Amino acid sequence: MRPRMKQTFKRMKQTGVLLTSLSILSGCITHPVENQNEAIKDLIPQTWTTTSETQTTSNHWLEDFNDSTLIELVHEVEENNFGLEAAKQQVKAVEAVSRISRSLRYPTLGVNLSSGKQQSRIPSFNFQKIETESHSLTLSSQWEIDLWNRLGNAHAASLAQYEASLLDYEALRLSLAGQVAKGWFNILEATAQFQLAQDTASSFDANRNTLEKRYQRGLISGFELRLIRAQAASSRAEQERYRIQLDQTKRQFEVLLGRYPSSQLQTEGDFPRLEKNAPVGLPSDLLARRPDIMAEERRLAAVVAQDKSIQRNWLPRIALTANGGTASNQLSDLLDSDFSIWSIFGDLSAPLFQGGRLKAERDQSDALRLAQIAQYKNTVLIAFQEVETTLAAETALKRFEKEITVAAIENNKAEKQSWKLYERGLINITSVLDSQRRAFDTQRQLISIKNLRLQNRINLYLALGGGFLTAS
Repeated sequence: MRPRMKQTFKRMKQTGVLLTSLSILSGCITHPVENQNEAIKDLIPQTWTTTSETQTTSNHWLEDFNDSTLIELVHEVEENNFGLEAAKQQVKAVEAVSRISRSLRYPTLGVNLSSGKQQSRIPSFNFQKIETESHSLTLSSQWEIDLWNRLGNAHAASLAQYEASLLDYEALRLSLAGQVAKGWFNILEATAQFQLAQDTASSFDANRNTLEKRYQRGLISGFELRLIRAQAASSRAEQERYRIQLDQTKRQFEVLLGRYPSSQLQTEGDFPRLEKNAPVGLPSDLLARRPDIMAEERRLAAVVAQDKSIQRNWLPRIALTANGGTASNQLSDLLDSDFSIWSIFGDLSAPLFQGGRLKAERDQSDALRLAQIAQYKNTVLIAFQEVETTLAAETALKRFEKEITVAAIENNKAEKQSWKLYERGLINITSVLDSQRRAFDTQRQLISIKNLRLQNRINLYLALGGGFLTAS
């Protein structure tokens, strides 16, 4: 590169470096966004109204179910769920917006090469034709000095929005994990109910065959035979109803996993046992555990920062404009430092009359801030409600399962004794069939209550913002 070319680009570079250095120094006035938890301090109780047997929290709540299949299914839905992928791309878009807002605090640099030729006629010289050429190569820069931190607050607002989008993504991951866990346990219940219906139908068919033989020998009446036939047919109908329910549950769950709904999902095993007590912690912990609450807090921080930026729209603005380069009538001289040119301008502007626009912007910003505070408080209250509700249900469902277990055991024993009493002629067939129905009904209830306890435990984990087992 020729010496004069080096000198020209050196001067152009110095112009940009000067403004960039000034902007970096100006960045020192940026302040962090204030914490907004003061807005809800009156809503936070010291302890939960529903007591718990332990005060520990679980970091990996999925592991508490001790079900390796469930963990694999959660990993699968993380990889295949389209909603989660859309949320991930949305986070990237918001992050790009924050980078755009940051760029406004720095000078803009641009290079411009212009070349032109002009023809004119001069009347005083008998309209003689004159042709002129002009060529220029310049590096231009513009920069608004952020004296009042208006742009800094705008950037802080965009950063808070980016953080909120990240937390929204985490909330969606947590919600999807909860949906997978609930769907998986619903399939286990549907499978158990179908198996019980099969066993019930087989039992009634066996009893019907026995009574058919006894009827042929004249030991029972036709009325008794018809009752057992009707009960056997009803149990087979129930079996088909649970078959349909299992099929629909499987297909719905396969769609959640991103699979084709073929109803080919293999289900083996029984419900996991809830051996650990409910993890609770303190109400104040919820603010730092639930991603949806933290997302709302970040949105509140964003509107507060944006409000500060809008307040500064009333203040004067200082902008610098600088240009440096070369200009000549000959294109070949553009790289010659002897034809260098430069300029620098300062601009001070302040609003005087905007037709009420600035005041309207302040009113809008204030309204958005108050609305976000209300939304933040509402999110926190709903979170407390979810924890209190699931905690109360945790205790009640545990007692419920205990009593239903006793009822199922006693009804099974009563059903076995009823046949012995019937064979001895001490009770009629109606009493036998009633005891059988009660025995199978309580077994169905026991299956359902086990699933209800698992569903409620999942709701409690989600309400507490539990941990999340990330895919490897």
